Amino acid sequence: MNRQLLAECLTHLQGALKVSALYPEGHPGIQNPLQNVTRGLSTLLEAGHPLVLGIVDDVLAFDEIPFYETDTVWRTIFSALRGRGIESITFQSGIEANEILGILHILKGTDSGETADLATLWKQHDIRHASYCDTLLGDDVRVSARRTYEESLGLVVEMMTELRMGRIPSTRSVIEVVDGMGEIILQDPNALLGMAMLKSYDQYTYNHSVNVSIFCLALGRHLELERDELLTFGLAGLLHDVGKVRTNESIIKKSGMLDDEELRLIKLHPELGAEILDSMQGVDPAARAMVLQHHVRFDRTGYPERLASAEIHPLAEGVGLADCYDALTTTRAYQRSHHPSDAARIIQRCAGAAFRPELAEQFIAMLGTYPVGEAVRLATGEVAVVTAKNPLDATSPVVRIVLDIDGNLLEETRRVELADPSEARRRIVASVNSLAKGIDVATILQVDLKD
Repeated sequence: MNRQLLAECLTHLQGALKVSALYPEGHPGIQNPLQNVTRGLSTLLEAGHPLVLGIVDDVLAFDEIPFYETDTVWRTIFSALRGRGIESITFQSGIEANEILGILHILKGTDSGETADLATLWKQHDIRHASYCDTLLGDDVRVSARRTYEESLGLVVEMMTELRMGRIPSTRSVIEVVDGMGEIILQDPNALLGMAMLKSYDQYTYNHSVNVSIFCLALGRHLELERDELLTFGLAGLLHDVGKVRTNESIIKKSGMLDDEELRLIKLHPELGAEILDSMQGVDPAARAMVLQHHVRFDRTGYPERLASAEIHPLAEGVGLADCYDALTTTRAYQRSHHPSDAARIIQRCAGAAFRPELAEQFIAMLGTYPVGEAVRLATGEVAVVTAKNPLDATSPVVRIVLDIDGNLLEETRRVELADPSEARRRIVASVNSLAKGIDVATILQVDLKD
């Protein structure tokens, strides 16, 4: 990219940022600088790839070209990014003046919602052709994801133990751990979605509760739920199976088919769960409704049967979707796990019967064309595991290459961003069976989360 054109665009952006701090929104004085930025970005984006403006090693960089005069020429932009905790902004083709104005308002920090998080501000200003990466992402958010997942798992174990002893668990602790997961999901859903694919055969009951909560939060973020509703959705996911603590453990762990009486008893768990939530102080009634109704299907079959004609909370099916997906992608005593894309196709086939079609469609869209944990073959002949979605290009996720072109397992895997133009030759051509290839997906995801 021509450095001079980039510098001119930066100059226009900095000028508009300074002017936006002087005049209120809608003032004629900001229109010329704003149009200059819009034209400059549009011209640069004609090259056909996104433009990234950010801070790399305390130096301002634009389209991977460093602008070293950070403390003199580019102080305003640098300080605005650093002050907002933004590591980078990626501009996409089609960006409009009103979106740039929104970014300016966020950067200058005098917006009426300046105390709101970046995700909320981005949504308020309807910025659709630009995305941000904040300074909490990257290694820090991966560390937070692992810690939060482990804390959530520990809380579920503790909660189930207390319930078995006849005690009522702390509502505050449960809400705090869901709030922690919600914060990470709002920053970067990939980190926790990766954790949700780390299955444990021995701790299925506990992992399943946390995983369902993660999928609910990710779906809620995709649906753009308000924060309070998002956290209630995640809380229902965490507690959806809590009623099973009052079901005989031999039934829960039975490896074979359940007989009629065992099936009747297992079907009581939504009602038993709702009773437990009734005893917990401060639980949103909507969470109780979702726990009670998460096995009521779209066609009103399922259970509890008495709810067939009742009004069902619109997110109860979302809990059911998350429950179904995690169960399908987990190896159990009576079933082998399905590949993520196969599980998504099963959910798609169930749309219209088990699940509301539009909600199932949104859930699959949230997972992405190639869900986290999917093994894929690349055009180079290599095999990789999808470790993170790319929100801007569903067909070019982040992957970790695990097999070379001869089909040999690599001792040291390699993380690759398929959206990087330099990796164009490595486009995905097909999904593959990870088990048949001897790939331990959980181990690969753990490596990726630690790198």
